[in-house]
Amino acid sequence: MRFSPLKVLYRGTHWLRLWALLQRCDEDKEELQEACRTMEVLVMQIFVNHGWKFSNRICS
Repeated sequence: MRFSPLKVLYRGTHWLRLWALLQRCDEDKEELQEACRTMEVLVMQIFVNHGWKFSNRICS
């Protein structure tokens, strides 16, 4: 089975957000959530710089 880079990034951020929800310490939760946001923004900037239109869909 082969995964596209977008699917890998989506799954990675999904699991990081889930892990953040499971943290007991609020400070740890906030750090993980901020890391997810930063990673998502960075990835979106990279794709926009290379011509990706966010109205496009990821095909299965």
